[in-house]
Amino acid sequence: MPPTFRLPGRGAITPVDPASEPTRYYYWPVVGWFYRKRLCMIVDRLAGRRHRRLLEVAYGSGIFLPSLAPLCDALHGIDRHRHGVKVRHALRQLDVRAQILPADALALPYRDAAFDAVVSVSMLEHLTDPGLAVAEMARVLTPGGTLALGFPCRNPWMDAFFRLLGFNPREIHPSSHRDILDAVDRLGLAADVEAFPRWLPLDFALYCVCTIHGPETRAAQASHG
Repeated sequence: MPPTFRLPGRGAITPVDPASEPTRYYYWPVVGWFYRKRLCMIVDRLAGRRHRRLLEVAYGSGIFLPSLAPLCDALHGIDRHRHGVKVRHALRQLDVRAQILPADALALPYRDAAFDAVVSVSMLEHLTDPGLAVAEMARVLTPGGTLALGFPCRNPWMDAFFRLLGFNPREIHPSSHRDILDAVDRLGLAADVEAFPRWLPLDFALYCVCTIHGPETRAAQASHG
C-alpha cells in the first residue's frame, strides 16, 4: 500500500490551542475529508524515495508527524508554541520518534542544507510576508531535496468555508495563494503547482500544493544571498 496520511485515533492527538488549532476538524464529516485531503496531497509529493532528514515547519498538534515518520530516517519539527512536551507525549504513545523544537519559521535553527525534505501545511497564509519563511525553508533544503508547501486558495467559497468555521478569513489569512506563489517566484524557485480539485482553475480551487525540487533551490538561494 502506498504511503498516505493516516489519521490517528480520536483522542490520540490533543489540540495545543483548542480555540484556533484545527485538530478537531480532521474527525468531522465532510470538513474532515477536506482537512485530511490536504495532507494526503503532501504525502504524495514525498513518496517514492526515502528521505534522510525531514522537517515539518509549524507542526501544530503533531497530527501529521505520525504519517511523515515512515518517509524518513530522522523526523524533525518546529513550531512557535511552547507545548512540545504535550506533543512529545502523544507521539510516544503512537511510537513515533521526532525531534521537535520551539522556533520561528522566519529563523529556523538549522544549518544550510540540513534537510532533504521540508514540509509546511497551511502556515504561509497566516504570514504578512510569506517569502521570508519560504526563503528560510529553501535555505535548509539540500540540493535535490523536496520542499512541499500547502495553503488554501482565496476565493468566495473558501472565504465562506472559513466563516462557517467561525473565522474572519482576511484576519487569519493576510496572504492569499497568489501572494505566496508570487513570493516563491520572486525567490527564483522553480515550483510545481497543483490545485485541488485538479479540474478547477487555481483561482477557483479549494487548496494548492506547491512543490519545489532539486538544484534550482540551492542555485536560487545562492543568488538570493
